[in-house]
Amino acid sequence: MPIFEYKCKQCGRKFEELVIGCCANVKCPDCGSEQVDKLLSSFGFKSGSTFASSSGGSSCGSCSGGSCSTCGH
Repeated sequence: MPIFEYKCKQCGRKFEELVIGCCANVKCPDCGSEQVDKLLSSFGFKSGSTFASSSGGSSCGSCSGGSCSTCGH
């Protein structure tokens, strides 16, 4: 099932949404606004015992800082 990343134009929150069908009505979970932008997201995959990101950077794909306590990168 496709999960897409969005950013709310009203409050600026980034969030993920499971989208079923072609005409989903996506709303911001914080403010309820329907004015959202679909983001281009990277995906990660496991190669051997390490995870790699399609973005080519050192971050895990779920964070933008390059390191986080969640994935250990």
